[in-house]
Amino acid sequence: MKNGFIKIAVSLVLLTVMIVSTALPVAALPITSDISDNYLYNYNGQPVQAPLAYKAVKVLGAKDLGLERSFQPADLFVRGDLLYIVDKGGNQVVVVDEDYQVVSIISELKNAPALYTYVPGKTNSDGSPYQDQEMLSHNKNQLYGPEGIYVDEDGMIYIADTQNRRIVCCDINGNVSSVVQGVDVSVIDDYIFKPVKIVVDRTDSFQVIAYAVNRGLLEIDEDGNFRSFIGAPPVTYDASDWFWRLIATDEQKKQLVKYVPTEYSNINIDDRGFIYATISTIDAMDLMSAIAGNSVSGALAPVKKLSPAGQDVLRRTGEFAPVGDLEFSRDSSPQVVDVAVDNESGRYTIIDSRSGRFFTYDPDGNLLYMGGGSSTDQNGRFRTANSIAIRGEHIIISDIGNKSITVYETTEYARLINSAVAANSAGRFEEAAEIWKEITTFNSTMYIAYTGLGKAEMRQAMGSYDESRFDHYEQALVYYSKATEKDNYSKAYNELRKEELSQNFEIIVISIIVVVVGIIVLYFVSKARKNSKKRRAK
Repeated sequence: MKNGFIKIAVSLVLLTVMIVSTALPVAALPITSDISDNYLYNYNGQPVQAPLAYKAVKVLGAKDLGLERSFQPADLFVRGDLLYIVDKGGNQVVVVDEDYQVVSIISELKNAPALYTYVPGKTNSDGSPYQDQEMLSHNKNQLYGPEGIYVDEDGMIYIADTQNRRIVCCDINGNVSSVVQGVDVSVIDDYIFKPVKIVVDRTDSFQVIAYAVNRGLLEIDEDGNFRSFIGAPPVTYDASDWFWRLIATDEQKKQLVKYVPTEYSNINIDDRGFIYATISTIDAMDLMSAIAGNSVSGALAPVKKLSPAGQDVLRRTGEFAPVGDLEFSRDSSPQVVDVAVDNESGRYTIIDSRSGRFFTYDPDGNLLYMGGGSSTDQNGRFRTANSIAIRGEHIIISDIGNKSITVYETTEYARLINSAVAANSAGRFEEAAEIWKEITTFNSTMYIAYTGLGKAEMRQAMGSYDESRFDHYEQALVYYSKATEKDNYSKAYNELRKEELSQNFEIIVISIIVVVVGIIVLYFVSKARKNSKKRRAK
């Protein structure tokens, strides 16, 4: 009876919390309606206006590319001067040059092998393997609903030909060299291989996001054999599921949907072989927890950096978790669907399909700047942004909702930030410091610029052996104060005090010795006087 009462009481409390939480914004801060589209978050997580970082310079639709109205950009990839566009609606891959002129369209394949049409675990009445009638109607030399692409350094193109259930390896003219299909994933019953996104690593193995796979990426060798799952995402569920499971009977629990791990939405790979993967289905409350707790864990993160062993090694040491916007309502929480990486500096950019905004971070997870926005009919904004690529100082984003490709160019402000991050990543700290100083003339509220300057002063202080080190420590304190960097300010302050103590060590020691000797002398003088008085008294 007592346990039943406690269970009911806990359930009522949880129900009250759920009702209140759905009526309030998910983030801790109120949404600011009068802030411009160009903003950044300060050290306290408040949005403040910032200079323009990106400007849209080109918007390409089907007509601009000479394509049919069925054009649906599903994925983007940049290799060298070429941009590869997966046209899911047109069943083709469109290749454009640096001037965004079409140089090739891969719609007809040459020398493709027969399609794999068998259905795992299913047989005809006579026991013979069952063949999918829909697959039998497909043309082996055509793509059907492709959704992903990767291009290696030699120009070999790997296409996730999703509805044909295969990975096609071909050149820019559609000459097929190999096909991966009918992959046997024995640990999943009756599994049908349907690749969605793909990258190829240094060992020529495929890392694949596939339909109906929530155990991570499929690692497939170059011969098409399944090896293992890589980087399994965590199990996620929302508060309402948890609440109903708390109060449901055993019979009702059997009818509830089982908790399953989430699936990755997209992947990319950098020059060092690290795989960047995004998850678009993280619950709003989990995102709120990650932001409020400044989580350095990847458990609730919409973007991960996977090592070859599948471990998440993304650094999250910035003031806030790299999730995109820090403020959102329950119905507008970020849906991060893709990530692009700059190999020189290590900075990365994520795209939120729900808000249409994209956010660029340094290797430590500090937000550098953002761009984009949501709209159905305004250039530079998106209805359903779904893929992102970097080409030099250009950010290229596809919008499957508006059926368009938008090209952004970085402004001088953003280029300076990129240069500072690149210099810092390369160990050119003095160069980075000079650039950070210039950046503060553009944006005096950019706390990470002052943090960068503070760190530069600390390095100079620790590398100096003359009186100038005190000046560097003092200047570091000034910069950390402007950045509201409490931890680094404390470190600089402690180092300064240690240096001051070290410099005055001899004086302090001599003073202590003088005091001790003085005390001893006073003791013996006092004792001598007492003895003298005693002798006179006798």
